[in-house]
Amino acid sequence: MKKTVMPQDQVFWYLNRPESGCLRTSLQADVVIIGGGMAGLTAAQAFAEKNKRVILLEAFYCGSGATGKSSGFITPNSEISFAEFVRRYGSVGGTAIWQAIEGGVEYIRANIKRYGIDCDYAPEDTLIVASSPQGVKELHKEDDQLKKLVGKSGFIEKDQLQSYLHSSAFFGGVIYENTFSITAYKYCQAMKEILIKKGVTIFEETPVLDFKNHVVRTLHGTVKAQHIIVCTDRFTPNLGVLRESVYQVQTFLMMSQPLVENEIKKIFPDRRYMVWDTEMIYNYFRLVGNRLALGGGSLLHVYDGKEKHCSSRVYGKLSGYFKKKFPLLDLQFEQFWPGLIGVSKDVAPITGFDKDDPSVYYVITATGLPISAALGMYAADRLIDKRDDLKDYFSPYRKWAVPGWATRILGKKVAFALSNFLSVGGHF
Repeated sequence: MKKTVMPQDQVFWYLNRPESGCLRTSLQADVVIIGGGMAGLTAAQAFAEKNKRVILLEAFYCGSGATGKSSGFITPNSEISFAEFVRRYGSVGGTAIWQAIEGGVEYIRANIKRYGIDCDYAPEDTLIVASSPQGVKELHKEDDQLKKLVGKSGFIEKDQLQSYLHSSAFFGGVIYENTFSITAYKYCQAMKEILIKKGVTIFEETPVLDFKNHVVRTLHGTVKAQHIIVCTDRFTPNLGVLRESVYQVQTFLMMSQPLVENEIKKIFPDRRYMVWDTEMIYNYFRLVGNRLALGGGSLLHVYDGKEKHCSSRVYGKLSGYFKKKFPLLDLQFEQFWPGLIGVSKDVAPITGFDKDDPSVYYVITATGLPISAALGMYAADRLIDKRDDLKDYFSPYRKWAVPGWATRILGKKVAFALSNFLSVGGHF
């Protein structure tokens, strides 16, 4: 019987990290941004490009949260599909949102090329594969909407799919072109240095205690600014705001041993793709150089209040999943880590002004790096240029399937599980 060796409990991206400094004084700026993930860094860049004095405060280090732990898929499709956006907001609203997310994709790509960022940039199409006949129906809906938007089909029939993936376990797929992958942590660290050179003041290791009436208070100092942009994702309730509207879901990511070319061909016979499936707790994988990154979750742990480390159950589930789909491979995984992603009750982002303090603007629970970037840009356009085309879709105070009073009775874990299931069928 083969012995199972558990991978190291650490984030592969973080094995080398430079020192950083914190805020120890009181400062003033036009804009103060709380959070150094994709949304916060993009917002900082967007405001700075509009000639605003920007200070960014990060509790740990840029890219330390969900952004840096992510698989680095840069694709417009994430937790919510184009078809789902259209169902919720109509054709005009869904298309506007999708085009904004596509703008986020291109914004990240433009930064990488403009500044020569070393973040393992790899142009790869995204392939969404159906795990069941029902999944095929969902992908046909997505393809129908995409045909209306871009004028061509990306649907792949089951008998064609094996030229994309060396597996007979999927029932069909949809492909998204012009997408790419990155190491998001390296991107964040590079953008931090770029923004500092452009005049943005960035303090890492600087937890925010609270904010009110244009003032952000930290452990050792304050920042006074005209605008406060909150990009703290799942940590937002810790600041005393939106406590019943923001929670988290948990996913896991594993990194394999290095693969030889013959092993890679047993996954991708022709070209590399970024792959998601349609299972309720979905699985996803891509190559990082010559290693396989494999992600997914477990219904048992998806709504945990804390990160679940060293879970042999989840490791067995993910490694077993890949073995079942690709039986010709026998992989050993070397790193394995959990990540908590901020989520709203309907899985859509929360962005907009605080109802009691107009100096505060939220950009949170944007599940996906491109939509985080898109809404970071939108924050600057909204506050400085008065752009308002997305203002009616992602209000912090919209109605939820499970309202606040029910959340207090049921508890956040149950309330969010129920609300998410009612909103998108429990798809994570």
